[in-house]
Amino acid sequence: MWSLSCSQLVLLLLLLRGAENTSAQKVCGQPKVHSPRIVGGQKAEEGEWPWQVSIRENRLHVCGGSLISSHWVVTAAHCFEGPLNPLRYRIHLGEYELPKPARTMVSSAVSQIIVHPYYAGDGLSADIALVRLEEPVNISRTILPVCLPNASDPDPFPVGMSCWVTGWGNLYPDASFLTRTLQELEVPIIDVDECDKMYHNDSTADTDTEIVPTGYRLIYNDMICAGYAEGKKDSCQGDSGGPLACKLNDTWFLAGVVSFGLSCSLPNRPGVYTRVTSYMDWIQHAMAKNTPSSGGIHLSSASPALLLVFFLFLGSVHLKEL
Repeated sequence: MWSLSCSQLVLLLLLLRGAENTSAQKVCGQPKVHSPRIVGGQKAEEGEWPWQVSIRENRLHVCGGSLISSHWVVTAAHCFEGPLNPLRYRIHLGEYELPKPARTMVSSAVSQIIVHPYYAGDGLSADIALVRLEEPVNISRTILPVCLPNASDPDPFPVGMSCWVTGWGNLYPDASFLTRTLQELEVPIIDVDECDKMYHNDSTADTDTEIVPTGYRLIYNDMICAGYAEGKKDSCQGDSGGPLACKLNDTWFLAGVVSFGLSCSLPNRPGVYTRVTSYMDWIQHAMAKNTPSSGGIHLSSASPALLLVFFLFLGSVHLKEL
């Protein structure tokens, strides 16, 4: 029979927890559902974008978001107005059709909302926020985190790269209702300086009355643009906070967070997203600072293999008397 001190047992628990977290980090960005895609907005397949979440305020969809771990969702800061009251919000994971909750959909309470301290308003920098789920969510076919980019790589998503934006936003600018089913759209990455120039060009659309003044910069390096000079394809109201995901080496990474645009799908007005690589240090620091580090592993979220090792070990251990 083995003999183990209390301090050694605590160390074992922490090691098991670390192994569980490492295993969870590897399971990101690789959905089980794959669909042949075409350029242009279309309905997504159920489970095709398993990190996509619906943020609900008083039961109504207000924004999208991206699951980045079993406990955390990243979204846009402008999704939250006024005093931050987590009780007003819920996160729907594994959602597909808004009026018809999927059988596998999970609704989670919110324990914490962290808005970037430098965020100062719509159309400005630092439009990013973190939401902590009250309980860790179980990974499944329709619920899976998207991978975060490497903080040491400043530009993993080059100009011209094709990425995908998803959400339940309006299908056209003046729509009075959200789309029922999750939509997907392929968009190319646009150079930041070129994007800023486009926003200073007159649009050929009669409905566009918002022209950026000469000498005023609108697009900064902590933003990323994606879309088409001719317009017609874009994210829109209701997509805010959702993911701009790019595929690298058969794995999907979160490149951007839907932030703003002038109207939707107009010429010379591509979608503007918060550049995730610019805020990786903040994301990692905020998650580490606000994630409890004591208490051993969470048995409810541990893998069956680790639980088996844990209980077999306990069955053969005799604690020393203090």
